[in-house]
Amino acid sequence: MTNQLKKVGNLLSFRKYFLAMGLILATGAAVNAQCSSDAFMDNCSSALEDFNFIKSFEYANPKGGAKAEYSYVFSKGSTYRIVVCDENIAGNKMIISLYDRNHKLIASNFDKASKKVFPALTYPCSATGVYYIEYSFQGDKAKCGINILGFTKN
Repeated sequence: MTNQLKKVGNLLSFRKYFLAMGLILATGAAVNAQCSSDAFMDNCSSALEDFNFIKSFEYANPKGGAKAEYSYVFSKGSTYRIVVCDENIAGNKMIISLYDRNHKLIASNFDKASKKVFPALTYPCSATGVYYIEYSFQGDKAKCGINILGFTKN
C-alpha cells in the first residue's frame, strides 16, 4: 500500500510539474504574441490611409536601448508615410528618424520641445535618392514593434 501511495504521489508531482511548465510556456507565448508583426499589421495598417503599402520593418529588442536602421530609395514627386506601431506603452514609444543620403536628419516623429511622439511621419520627397530610417525606443526596457512604409504620388 505504501508503494502505491508513493507512485500516486509521484504521478501527481509529475502532473503538477507539466501543468506548471505548460502555464509558463503559455504565458511566454502570450507575451511573444504581443510582439507578432502580424498582430501589429492588423492593428496599424489602416493608419496608412490612402498611401500604398511598400514594406514593413520589424523591430524586436529584448535588451532595450539599441537602434536599428534600414535604407530605401525615395523618388522625387512622391510623398512617403512611415507608420509607427509599438506596444503603446507610455515612455516606451518607438522613435523614427529620417535621414538623407549624407545622414543629415530631415524629420522625426519625436518633437524634442514637447517630448511628444507621433504615430506616423509623412515626408514629401523633393530629391530622388537613398534615405535612411533609424528607429529606436525611449527608455531601456525590452520592446518590440514594426514600422510600415507607404507612398503616394503627388
